[in-house]
Amino acid sequence: MLPLLVFGDLIAVWQHRKHFDWTNVRRLAAGSIVGVLLGGFLLWWFHRQQDLVVPLIKLEVGLESVILVGLHWYRTWHGLATSAAPGPVKSTATGVLAGASSTLAHAAGPIIALYLLPQRLDRRVFVGTCAIYFFLLNTAKLPAYGYSEMFSRGTLMLSLYLAPLVVGGALFGFWVNRRLNDQLFAKVVYLLTFVLGWYLIWDAGMALRNTFH
Repeated sequence: MLPLLVFGDLIAVWQHRKHFDWTNVRRLAAGSIVGVLLGGFLLWWFHRQQDLVVPLIKLEVGLESVILVGLHWYRTWHGLATSAAPGPVKSTATGVLAGASSTLAHAAGPIIALYLLPQRLDRRVFVGTCAIYFFLLNTAKLPAYGYSEMFSRGTLMLSLYLAPLVVGGALFGFWVNRRLNDQLFAKVVYLLTFVLGWYLIWDAGMALRNTFH
């Protein structure tokens, strides 16, 4: 998946090159580097036990997504403030968690979404910031994947074969983004994050069940 992710990130960076918040990327950078290093070490260490490690990471991210989105909806329903500027501790912790989760399971999307959404960024800035961040993050993961022998001729050829679908998805996403207003965009992202959280929980549960049986 990683070559396809990097390719998709490149397209997204070009599409949203004029709209991104470099401050958020910089805040997340230090923690993300630590997370990638930690995730890379665990990837190498548990190379023969990924059937257990990856589902646990997915389960953790899924539970976090469901709980935090549910908390956001609860606060919104009761008229409580939901906008928050992240401090250095939160930014660093988010970066570490995102870097490790992304390296081990490509599962950092909900984490970053829930970090950025409370800031109520313009939807183009939100997507552009995600594009820049994930391009840097996924590129940083390449050495760890290469060292752990995760790439093969077959996986690279499969990535090349699927690349046109990535282009199509990126163009469709860009078209949709330009036609949503910021309020509707935020609601859609929260909903998708909530649904993705439940999917990660289900996927992790099925994997763990198969592992122990």
